[in-house]
Amino acid sequence: MSLALLGLPIGFILLYFSSNWLVDSAKKLALILGVSPFVIGLTIVAFGSSSPEAALALMSGKSSDVVLGNIVGSNIANIGLVIGLSAMVYPLATRFDTVRFEVWMMLAAILLFTFMASSGAFDLFEGLVMLVLMSFFVYIVYRFSRQDPMREIADKVLMAGETGSIRRNLMITVVSLALLITGAQFFVVGAIELANMVGVSELLIGLVVVAIGTSLPELSISLAAAYKRETEIILSNIIGSNIFNSLFVIGLATVNATITVPRGMLLLEFPLMIALSLMLLLFIRFRGGVGRKAGLVFVFIYFGYLAVLFI
Repeated sequence: MSLALLGLPIGFILLYFSSNWLVDSAKKLALILGVSPFVIGLTIVAFGSSSPEAALALMSGKSSDVVLGNIVGSNIANIGLVIGLSAMVYPLATRFDTVRFEVWMMLAAILLFTFMASSGAFDLFEGLVMLVLMSFFVYIVYRFSRQDPMREIADKVLMAGETGSIRRNLMITVVSLALLITGAQFFVVGAIELANMVGVSELLIGLVVVAIGTSLPELSISLAAAYKRETEIILSNIIGSNIFNSLFVIGLATVNATITVPRGMLLLEFPLMIALSLMLLLFIRFRGGVGRKAGLVFVFIYFGYLAVLFI
């Protein structure tokens, strides 16, 4: 047996413990900073959990199939698999007016991502446009957070001394993210080794094996948050991660090389990514979130998609 396969159990252990630590520290950090857990999930946690995709984009510049398959596959897995499984554990309730901007921004980023992909490739100029838009999004979220009503709650909690110091929680958050990313990398190495032993294409590895592997931080964080009933962190983590993937990660990837788009992805993966994003928006808008039945629908769609790939 190859030693690389040991990455599967090692990665799982790291993911389990680090995701639980991250959820707790992120919630406390949000209170200390005077913003809602949603804002922390949308920025710090989402950026951290998208780091595996960003690292892969830099390391795999010569393999467009792996890079693009990873980004699109991760976006699909984030909604179909992560949101679906999390909602089955605990319903993800939220008010549409509190997440309106972020959800529409996610859909807009994915539509722009798809529009640029329709030309057949992403060049450096398009990548820079994506990076500028990402910077604009982070700035807007920061501006919104300054008027966040959670500030009043934070002041009361801080006076009660219930959250600990900002330095301690920030350190736990950073260490948890580092362990989370390390765990995901171990798992991905083991999964790729297993896929190579079975014998599949680079695009399929990117769309399924690597995409699920690099989505493991989101999955770990979301399942841990679902058990703790911290639904704001789940939704913000996924919405933020998909925005980061569609703007930041693809922009970063074009720094190394032009990313070509396989025509088959424009017929299956990109439409599916848009459809899942639109479904998420509609569930939040008209159902007040994603319930257990809706979560089952998302999971069913995702595994149906995997079945189509392998068939």
